[in-house]
Amino acid sequence: MRAALLAAVLLAAPWRAPGAAAQASPAPSRLSRCGVVRAQAVVDSVFLDRNATSGTIDGGDWASYLMARLGVTPLPDTSSILVAADTAHIAISGRIQDLPAEARAMLGALAALVDSSTVLTADVELLPANKGLAHFRLRGITVGVFPVPEVVLHSMLLDVGERYPALTKSGRDLYVETPPDGRVTLVSGGVRLTAPPRPAGGGSGGGGTGGTAPPPPGKGSAPCPP
Repeated sequence: MRAALLAAVLLAAPWRAPGAAAQASPAPSRLSRCGVVRAQAVVDSVFLDRNATSGTIDGGDWASYLMARLGVTPLPDTSSILVAADTAHIAISGRIQDLPAEARAMLGALAALVDSSTVLTADVELLPANKGLAHFRLRGITVGVFPVPEVVLHSMLLDVGERYPALTKSGRDLYVETPPDGRVTLVSGGVRLTAPPRPAGGGSGGGGTGGTAPPPPGKGSAPCPP
């Protein structure tokens, strides 16, 4: 799971909303197995079944869902990786010691230069895109208080892009498929999906977020709360 962190990074940076906005925003949430299940339910309701015209997905649940679609599995029941979102950014943060071994190896000498309790953070934005797509782009990664130099980051992300083609060759951009009439927007604490109701007598409302469906919970997994 070498690119597990950066796959999530393309969905998300530590909580950095400025001033009063940060105080009024919900606390960050965590990556989790059940987050995949909850996010899938909203995607199905809004984009596929058209039972609702809108739905909000918690930031951690959305990140978990997209990681599962990228093939980053299995996700734990819970994790120490935090995800937060506001109307400008969606973000992820976690201590280096809490990252998967393959993700730590990806950091190479950067991880060796700092204490394992140092927090790695990333900043991602949602950019305008053509109909049927939502475009997430990684702006940068910080280890502790030090930003990763662009030349180093570029090399790291190229490797990630090779392993996860959905992130594009640059490893920096993630295009999420939506129905042509669907929208994904950032809101305080997560993302909001919107789509018009299905016309009377019409068929399916169109595609969801594309790719293969997230895997079902493993045997013995506890039921997921709504």
